[in-house]
Order: sequence, then structure tokens, then C-alpha cells
Amino acid sequence: MSDKIAPEVLSVIRGEFSKVRVPSSHDKCYKDECTVSFDSPFSDTGLYVNISSLQGYGAEYWRADAQKTGNKLYLHELWTQTPKPKAADDTGNDVAPKKLAIGTSDGFSAMESQYDLKKEYALMVIMPSGEAVSLPLPDKAIPEFITNVLTGIISHDGMKSKMQVDTWSADSEIKESKYAASLVQLDSHGKKISSDPKKWACEMSGATDNLWLNLSTGYIGGGRKNWDGTGGSGGALMHYEETGKHYPLCVKLGTVTAHGGDIWSYASDEDCLVNDSNLASHLSHWGIDIQRMEKTDSSMAELEVNLNMKYDWAKIMEGGAELVPLSGPGLVGLRNIGSSCYMNSVLQAFIAVPQVQERYLAHRAAILATSPAVPSDDFAVQMSKLADAMLTDKYCAPLVADAGKIQVQDGEAAADTSTLEKYVVAPRMLKHLVGKGHPEFSGGRQQDAAEYFQYFLDQMSRAERTALPRFLSADALPTSSLFEFHTQGKLKCGTTGQVKFLKAASNNMLELRIPTEAAINRDEVERHEETKDAKRSKLDTSVEKEKEAPKLEVPFAACLVTAFADERVDFHNPSLGGAAGPCVCNTRLRSFPQYLMIKLGRYTMGDNWVQVKIDARVPVPEVLDLTAYAREGLGADEQEMPEATSDAQAPAAAAAAATVVAEADAAIVAQLMSMGFSENGSKRAALATGNSDAEVALNWVFAHMEDPDFNDPPAAAGASRGADAAPTPAGISPDLIEMLMNYGFNEVQCTAALTATNSDMERAADWLFSHENVAGITAETVAAMNIDGSGSGGSSGGASAAAGASGAPDFGAAGGGQYELLSIISHIGRNTDHGHYVCHRKLRTGEWALFNDDKVAQTGKPPLEHGFMYLFRKK
Repeated sequence: MSDKIAPEVLSVIRGEFSKVRVPSSHDKCYKDECTVSFDSPFSDTGLYVNISSLQGYGAEYWRADAQKTGNKLYLHELWTQTPKPKAADDTGNDVAPKKLAIGTSDGFSAMESQYDLKKEYALMVIMPSGEAVSLPLPDKAIPEFITNVLTGIISHDGMKSKMQVDTWSADSEIKESKYAASLVQLDSHGKKISSDPKKWACEMSGATDNLWLNLSTGYIGGGRKNWDGTGGSGGALMHYEETGKHYPLCVKLGTVTAHGGDIWSYASDEDCLVNDSNLASHLSHWGIDIQRMEKTDSSMAELEVNLNMKYDWAKIMEGGAELVPLSGPGLVGLRNIGSSCYMNSVLQAFIAVPQVQERYLAHRAAILATSPAVPSDDFAVQMSKLADAMLTDKYCAPLVADAGKIQVQDGEAAADTSTLEKYVVAPRMLKHLVGKGHPEFSGGRQQDAAEYFQYFLDQMSRAERTALPRFLSADALPTSSLFEFHTQGKLKCGTTGQVKFLKAASNNMLELRIPTEAAINRDEVERHEETKDAKRSKLDTSVEKEKEAPKLEVPFAACLVTAFADERVDFHNPSLGGAAGPCVCNTRLRSFPQYLMIKLGRYTMGDNWVQVKIDARVPVPEVLDLTAYAREGLGADEQEMPEATSDAQAPAAAAAAATVVAEADAAIVAQLMSMGFSENGSKRAALATGNSDAEVALNWVFAHMEDPDFNDPPAAAGASRGADAAPTPAGISPDLIEMLMNYGFNEVQCTAALTATNSDMERAADWLFSHENVAGITAETVAAMNIDGSGSGGSSGGASAAAGASGAPDFGAAGGGQYELLSIISHIGRNTDHGHYVCHRKLRTGEWALFNDDKVAQTGKPPLEHGFMYLFRKK
């Protein structure tokens, strides 16, 4: 503390008065973490907070911020952690957490309880010469107004606190069961449940632990077996099923106290922990005085905490093997910031893509130089921040001999360095930015990783429209284009043999159903289930510990065959006068992406729309060839189904059109009209999509609702279209070109696409994304396409055929279909709203690494048979 500050320093401080104010609780104050890196007050050099903008910066970046903003005052925060002995209760025993909560006496201990924390603060003043003067706080010589501003920042909750969602507190999520108020309790016939825990036992197996009392029947049964092999005999669930699923509520006996107990509802529309406000009276029915009960068993929350503390999640994927920790560039884990393992796993798979690394790490300097005033709200900055942290050694914790344990050095306890906050990479800002406004991804509950992957790509694509020109060329394609591919359906009429290519659909994920009927060991699994049921019916408790139940094994090839199989549909063939006839339809890959994400349909909707897991083994190969599923053109013996009739057929076509109008699916038309669309437009949509379903018809509406004849009667609309209606290549609308350029293509490329497709916007976008060498298109290319002035001629065989017909170069479909596996995202749990996600990634050395949130380890056994999502790279 000083009593006097140099006059020149004081002059600079006073000159900043008009720029600063005491922050309110509503202000965004980034005092916990650098907005462009993961530096924090715990970093060796601390954090510098611009007291005007309230943006925090690490030592490497704060001077650049000062030059950009002209601000001269920064609060320097420097915090040091020193480990201290574990907390103990009055008996000297270590205190373990009892609930999934943070900062409570019986929850996960806060950081301050694990470490002694020393906090140092200083005011940094940038002089006109560029020199920075440090004034340690407190300092009475600093003007009172500035002192108040600094105090306001120090005491502010900070954005970390605002972003942190307390998802560990399970108590607030437990809701009243819908079955509690009107619970049926059968006549006890004098049956009373003893208050002595030693007399409790499962009525099916005789087991004496993990016991649940059915509040309706008085039956005591064991809890069900968990995914990790723990749990009970399953007697309580079996009793619920054997009694017709009429009595769903059970209470865990060992958890009952005067304050309540763990209550589980087996009802399919709940199937979770619930509350029963009348628990005392319901237990009294069976002779239990809730006021006299004492806790003798672990609660569900305690069991989950214990599992997360002691059970190595990696073992469930590695067969119990002890894994070797890894650390280094590219081997940086991500802190779980509240059920965020789904996001962490997706980011680990995503950041391993070389093009992503090149875009957001190699161009980091340009990204930061062009960053906006609030970097935390800029996607490019936050992606660059993540790439810098994950792909460099800035936050790599040194490995220790016994990771996770307190070490002893020179007689003093020293914590495992991986737990120190200065090594933490917690992508809070990116999560907050990407999920902002989304009902699911903005919160802290577990989510579906596959849905997040697609949502993340969409948000990235939106952000890159304006961000990429800042640091790349104006015609740079969005990163999402690396994952985009097109599928196209092909119809073959069973009457005429004619074929029709349906409109191509854009995708960024190939979803495959698991056909359990194709399992190669179905007989073995069924025999096991029959034996198991027989033992249950005899209440056989003499059998030794049961071996792991066999799982269905479904060949991966069966998943592909199912996805691309032929199916029978009805379709209106113009050659048949517009009448509906049987057709065979299949889907093929029109283009192959650079990176292919495959999702296995392990989770389906069961009864009452409850998610059910298909726990089958599906061996996915590390090398994959999808060439056999590429779209083919017309076969030698095939004829294309006509799109329009000739003048000679016009009278018959008009009559057929009138018949077609009457045959539009009334249910589809009604659904579309209920959404506000006209009757004629709804009929046109139903007919155009072959009366397939309302969703497909709705997509057609969105694509054609701006057509001038959308609301015309279908017959009139069809008659109004002709060859003369198509715009000539020379008359391509600048508006269409500009709209296509929003996808990241340049003017010449968009002109070529519109020329090749007669200015059909949707087909033009499809054309651009379907060609690997779009970047090579030049003005000469476009000129070649205009030789005969006919553009693509409207061929439905695809852009390639169209270009060839007009004398233009044939660009063809994008590359071949051979891929190699890069990453696997696996899910442990009954459904995607719970459980845990991990990512396995193939390293450049050919070895595999497991990324389990912030834990990274070497592994020799990636879960090829158990994955949920698989990321492949084109060979």
C-alpha cells in the first residue's frame, strides 16, 4: 500500500473517469476467464480485466485490447492454490459428499475446501509511453471513485457464475408422482412390515440389500440391476410387471426417515425418482411409523455420487482395464460444466478434423485482430479459443505418478496438478453462445449428442456466413460443407418399368437402423432369456453369480442393407394417365462428404413414447466402402418417367389432372390446410409427393409456396407450365445469384449452377453441394455451358447429365465412397437424456485415445461394437 502515486500516473487514472462506472448485477463481467483464451486468475500470470468494457484478458492479449479500445486501466487478478488436508468430521473420518450438489455441507465440496486460496489484486495503468504501472490493492492513494469500481468488479458474481447451471442438485428436479394422490393400497390382511432392518428381505430372492417396498401391495423386492452390474435382484420390478403394472410406486426401505425417502415410480410415463406427499400415511398402512425410522441404506443420489467419484467410467468401455493417462497438444480434456459430456464428446470428435484445425488455429491471429468489441459473443473467436486450448500445450497438465491422488513433496501435501484450475479448459462461453435461445441446449440437462452435432453445425454455418470473410477468402465454403452429402430416391414403376429420380435431400449425418431381426446369435440370446425366466419362476436362488448376459450381435452390413433396401410405394405415373400404381423405391448416395458421421439407431420409441435402448453389439469396421450405394443413372434397359405431356396428349392430360385432383389424399390436404395453406396449394403438395405423408408434403410446400401458380388448381398449374416458362441462361436473376452466394459460393459458381438447372434455386444449391471441384469453375466454364443456350435442359438425371448434354464439363458426383474411422462417440445409459458420453479418437500414430470429459487416456480397445456415433474420413 502506498500513500502517494506519481502525478503522471494519477493523471492517466483521472483521465479514465468518464469511461468507467461501478458494474451492476445486470452487467456482464468477465472477471473469471479470458474471453479469447482459457487464462484465468489462476493462471501463472493471472487475468487482466478491462474496467471499462469488463472483458477479461490473459497476459498475452490484454495489451492488444488496450491498443484496440484505448482504455488504460485494468484490474489484475492473481490467485494461487495451495492444497490442504481433507475435511474431517468430529470422529476424524473424512467427510464424503452425500448428494449431487455443489457448495452445500453434504454435497461436492467447493474448490475453496480443497485448497487454501491466496488472492492478489492490482490496478494496472498504461502510460502514454506504453509502460504498464502496477499498483497493488488496496491503495488509499487511488481515487475513491476508481477504488469503488475495482471493488464492484471484485465482488461481482461474474459471468462464470451466471453461466453455471447447477445440474447436480437433483432434489429440485424430483416432482410429485401423478399416482401418489390417488394411490390404491390393498387390504393388508394384518401384514405389517417390521421396523427392524435385519428382518427385511426380498420376497423373491431372499436378498437383504437394496430393498424396495411396494406401497400398494406391501411386497418387498430387490432393486433392478444397473448397467454397470450393481443393483439388486430385480424382484420389485418383476412384481410390478406380474401384477399387471397397476401398482407403480415403491419406496427404498433403508432411506426412510422422518423427512421422507427415495420413491421410485415404475410407470412407463415416469420411470424415475418421484415424490409422494402422503408417504407417511402410505407407510402407516403397512405398520411403519415414519417418525421412528432411521436411515440404513444409501440413497439413489448418494449411490450416483459414489459411482461418479469411485467408478472409472472408462472401464465400462475398456473391460475393466487400467488406462494410461495422456497429456499434450491434441490430448487436452474438457471440464464437465454440468451434464455437458454430450457437448464435450462432440467437440473432441470435431476438433480432430484437420480442416477445422487449420481454419480456427492457423488463422487465430487474423480472427482475434478482427474480433468485435465483445469477443465472448463471436463464434469465430470462441472456436479459435477452443482450438488454441485443445491443440497446443498451453493447458496441458504435467502427468504425475498416481493421478488423482494427493502427493507428498518435501513433507507437504501437493495436489495432482490436473485438478489445478490453471489447467482447466471449460468451454462455457462457447456452450452459452451456441445454445443461446435453444430450449434444450441452453440449459444444463443431459442431451442427445447426435442432435447437438447437427445443431452445432447449423449454428456454425450461420455464424460463418459473416465471419469467414474476416480471415479467409470471400468464396470460402462453410465448415459444415465438409459433412454435407446428398441422398436421392429412385422410383421404378412396376407397370411400365419407367424410372423417376426424386429431388435430392441434403444431409449431414447418415442414420442407420439396427435390424435386430438380422442378429446372428438370436437363438443364443433367446435361450438365455428362457433359462433366466425359468429360474425366476422357480425363485431359484442357488445359482452362483450370473455371467454377463449375451447381447444380440447385428452385422454392420445388415444396417446398411436395411437403410438402402427397396420398398414398395404407390406413385402417380403420368404415363398411366395420372393413376397411382405400384413402384419400387430406394435411396442412394448422390454425393460423398469429406467427413461422414454415422449414427446407429440405438434408441427407439417404445410404448407410451418412452425411449428404449437397443443394447446390441454392432461391429463397425475401421475401413468402410459405400461405393456400392452410390446413385446410378438410367440403366441400359430403363426409360425415364416423363415429367410433362406433349401437345398431342394435352386433352388426355387435362382429364387425368382432373382425376388426380380428386385423388389427392384428403388427410394430407386437411393437415396442410389446418396450417393455413390454401386448398389448391395443399392438393398440389400432396400430389407432387405421391401422397406419401404430410411431413414430406409440407417440405414441398416450403419449397414451392412462392411459385406464382402455387394457389392455382393443380390441372391449371400443370397446364400453365411449359418450355417457354423457363428463364434463359442470359436472363439469370441477380437476386437468385445473391441468394446462392449466401451459402458461401462465389458469383461465377452460382451462375454456373443456375445455368445448369434453368434457374431452379433448389436444384442449383443441390448442384453446387454435389460437386467436389466447384472451386475450379471459371467464367470459361459458364460460357461452355451456354454454347447451345439451353442450360441443363431440365434433365432429371442430375446436374452431371445436364451439363454433359449442354456441352459443359462433367463434374460428376463428389469423390468415391471409401472411408476410414476417426472417432467414436459412445453413450452409457438407458436413454440419451441420462447416462454419460465419452469419445474415442484415433491419433496420428494409429493408436486410440479415450476422452472422458477432462480425463484423457491411452486405450487399445475402442468400442467398435458399442458406439453411438462414428466419424469417418474419406480415404
